Amino acid sequence: MSHAELPPLPVESLFSVVSRRESSLVRRERWTAFGLAAAASLAVAVAFGVAGAWPVLPYSVLEIALLGLAFVWVERRAGEWERVTVAGDRVIVERAGRGRLARREFNRWWLRVELDEARARGPQLLLRYAGEAMDFGSALPPARRVEVARALKRLTVSG
Repeated sequence: MSHAELPPLPVESLFSVVSRRESSLVRRERWTAFGLAAAASLAVAVAFGVAGAWPVLPYSVLEIALLGLAFVWVERRAGEWERVTVAGDRVIVERAGRGRLARREFNRWWLRVELDEARARGPQLLLRYAGEAMDFGSALPPARRVEVARALKRLTVSG
């Protein structure tokens, strides 16, 4: 299983929500788009080179390399996801990104759910436990983040 796939829930849950970035293209389509853009750029650069404007070629190669780096960055971000699950007396937060899968479990009754609405990019959902703070739902739309915060607050006593 790749890190982009969600593992099944380990237990029966009361509440579970997944946060992942929207992706309009699947992997193969993304790389096809890159190939077409790179081929078009290189074709134009070769045409200019044949016409005597050879300095265009290095810039075209630089452009294709930077576009390739951007596509690699998008590809890495496409596989990231987060999931928060309330099951029994536990709150389980799982994250996949950068090729790693991380999992944290918190006592449901001691977890504090906060919504910091003083941010320019929308509200930030914070899970606080034992002096630590963990954010959740950065890929969720702001309105959905507020809904998740309210639902988690209802399910935790100290929320």
